[in-house]
Amino acid sequence: MSEEFSSNVETAPGRSLELSRPLAVLDVHSTGLDPTNARIVKLAVFRVDPDGTEHVKSVVVNPGIPIPTGATQVHGIADLDVMDKPAFASYARALSEHLDGCDLAGFGIERFGLPLLQAEFERNGVPFAIDGRAVVDAMTVFHRLEPRNLASAFSRFIGGAKLEPIDDAQGARNVFAIIQGEIKSSAYVPTKPTDLAAWAKGIDDTAIDTEAKFIWSEEGDALMNFGKHRGERLIEVVRNDLPYLKWVSSSDDFEPEVRKIAESATNGNFPERSSESTSDSV
Repeated sequence: MSEEFSSNVETAPGRSLELSRPLAVLDVHSTGLDPTNARIVKLAVFRVDPDGTEHVKSVVVNPGIPIPTGATQVHGIADLDVMDKPAFASYARALSEHLDGCDLAGFGIERFGLPLLQAEFERNGVPFAIDGRAVVDAMTVFHRLEPRNLASAFSRFIGGAKLEPIDDAQGARNVFAIIQGEIKSSAYVPTKPTDLAAWAKGIDDTAIDTEAKFIWSEEGDALMNFGKHRGERLIEVVRNDLPYLKWVSSSDDFEPEVRKIAESATNGNFPERSSESTSDSV
């Protein structure tokens, strides 16, 4: 707990959640990071009733689309693991009933887990309303307890040093010092700016662009990692749905680098993997 927070709040080890209705804690693993297009591959629900009774349900789901290598590296579930598993549709109605009347909780649930679950229910025509439910995001609570601002970052990564008053370039110097401190804090933090930017977003070396909209397959082919063609080889999308890539290349919904890759592909020029960087230009 940060000094800023603990100076105002006394610790109380004996306190615990006070439940007036069941609380369902969700742990969701998926094919990607975009809740609109990703699919669930594993879902665990830990439900606690007000009387303390606990219920655990955990299922592995066939997402119906290829699971990218980067996703497998996170949760350990590959295409072969889900080949004979039921689709989400097989569990949707029973899951909705199991969650009926529950408040919801999870880590990062507001930004990812819950939107993904809602999208899965909607795709399968199963009603799932969250109106009137409390949604407790443990990540948000953590950030409230551990402030994520410039002063707290400076204190943590620069040590006991005091944040200097802002003048001219001092604010920028402080940020540079924080980045240096972050790199020194762990051997897992990359030291090159390109690698560091990708690592901070959770993008690994399978990414072709800095948003991982296109990724490398194990065979070295460029794959789509978003939209209706997620998991398909880029060359096949050019052959089978050229208008889709032309739309991507002209849409402001995508970063310039992504549009450039799509445009080049429509002209028959595909990314070639380089061993020198994790993000290859066309």
